[in-house]
Amino acid sequence: MSCFSGSKLSPEQQKERDKSKAFDQEIKQDSTVQKRHYKLLLLGTGDSGKSTFAKQMSLIHNKGGLSDQYIETFIPTLRDNALSGMQQLLKFFSENNNALEKWPEDLKKQAEAVSGETELTPTAASTITAIWKNKEFQALVMESGEDAQLQGGVSGVKYYFENSERFAAKDFKPTKEDLLKARRKTTGIVETQFTVSSNQFTMVDVGGQRSERKKWLHCFGSVSSVIFLTAINEYDMVLEEDSKTNRLVESLKLWKALTSSQFFKKTPFVLFLNKSDLFGEKIRKSPLVDIFSDYEAFANEPANSQMNDYDKGWHYIKSQYSIHFAGTSFYPHLTCALDSEQCQKVFLAIQDTLFKEAFAVSEFK
Repeated sequence: MSCFSGSKLSPEQQKERDKSKAFDQEIKQDSTVQKRHYKLLLLGTGDSGKSTFAKQMSLIHNKGGLSDQYIETFIPTLRDNALSGMQQLLKFFSENNNALEKWPEDLKKQAEAVSGETELTPTAASTITAIWKNKEFQALVMESGEDAQLQGGVSGVKYYFENSERFAAKDFKPTKEDLLKARRKTTGIVETQFTVSSNQFTMVDVGGQRSERKKWLHCFGSVSSVIFLTAINEYDMVLEEDSKTNRLVESLKLWKALTSSQFFKKTPFVLFLNKSDLFGEKIRKSPLVDIFSDYEAFANEPANSQMNDYDKGWHYIKSQYSIHFAGTSFYPHLTCALDSEQCQKVFLAIQDTLFKEAFAVSEFK
């Protein structure tokens, strides 16, 4: 109830009341603008899943969907994924274990034909399908294919090979699954904008390769949160641009450098332990203890000893990011960027985190 109810206001009182209302309205408008716009910076090493997550947000939250023009840009990408994936595998097997020398003559001829192609024609696609259907070749891929440093891993190229003839068709139009599984390096800065419950989000994706990181500084201003992605299935792989550096070790170094940066002293970090599905497949045949000497001690701790290898593994990796964290606050999530439902749930959690952080900051102002 107003302090002046029941009596007529003097001109001075009315003036003060009007000024108070105007001031309150100004504060409300400023607060609304602040609440409605968030800048999310996607960071991490190359092939960690940043672009896939950005595509998920566009597919989930943009009512109009993706434009036909944008979708068509993935046609050459998917065709190249299929052709270059097969060529990379054939080259790796030929150079490392001479496996091709033991193949039947017809399979050798198919391998030679594909290796000489420059684009995915229908003929090349059918040859890729024939090679992939060979059980001996599949067994070889499952046994040592990860060592070939394939973009998207073995599961990625498997998808490309199984769909190569569809990709090569003249009337091919990528599906949602195609878009999410397409792999192309992000160069420069790519912004994705979408609205959720009247809140506007700008998601900034930049390339993760070392050569691209010098461009990151241009994105560091006015960041609401940093979403850092790491592909936890890459714990036994080396960098594409540096064959001596372990990918997880590189990611941890980058994480420490970013979280200790003066640019992000008060910025909340969200950590995506991404590609959990591929991690689950790999952990059964490639033990973490073979890569990290301190894993065994962690796995045998009383709190962890009852977990299965999968849970022990990702909890160990999470602990390494916790040890190397040098910022104010971070929120870890186990994710698979290809899973739309999971991405939606994780993003809702991120949104709640942003609101809580903003509320906490406003209380101390």
